[in-house]
Amino acid sequence: MINLSLSQEYLMCALNDKGKIPTFNLERVIAVAASAVAELMMDDIVVSDGKKLSVKKVLPAEKSYLNPVYNFIEKKEHVGFRTVVEHFSFTLSSKNIDELFDSIGNSLVLAGCAQKEKSGMLGNKNAYIPDLKTVDNIIQNIRAEILEEGELTEDIAALTAILDKTGELMKYFSSYEKKTVKQRLKEIKNNPENKEIAKVINYVEELMVVIIVSAT
Repeated sequence: MINLSLSQEYLMCALNDKGKIPTFNLERVIAVAASAVAELMMDDIVVSDGKKLSVKKVLPAEKSYLNPVYNFIEKKEHVGFRTVVEHFSFTLSSKNIDELFDSIGNSLVLAGCAQKEKSGMLGNKNAYIPDLKTVDNIIQNIRAEILEEGELTEDIAALTAILDKTGELMKYFSSYEKKTVKQRLKEIKNNPENKEIAKVINYVEELMVVIIVSAT
């Protein structure tokens, strides 16, 4: 089975059957950027002093799909999590969003998990049709860890939390299972070993509030 990273797995789950993230679904766009930052933090490539993010070490070649986010943080030297995510989601132009989307999308194509196609009215956009078997494997891994006792792996904990904040998680669980899921989500946030994940969850929650406020 192919081992995908946090940002790769989130994008696989967020893509629709046309290989795109709907332009009106800003929550998913935010989550793509947030998952990229979270991955850099969990791999200790980018660190936080509590307020600002900064680069700690060189981005490994196998993580080159995170270059857009890594390069932005490196250029800014010290930058807030919210500023990074907004750069890849709230700008008037889709240039930054498309850059990150294509970077992670192409990595999925190279991994054999997605098929690249042209989309858009002018055929100048890229779409990444996800392999449904791979998506199902990701979901089954989440279900297995969430519904069983024991510690959650870091990637699954982060992926579960982000999917929950964007409203995509609960559709994969029955009504009977949802009580267990909610309890496990509390454990993720309250576990002291998940400090970086808890920070990401809080940042994503704050950004979701911004979306709600701006839409009213």
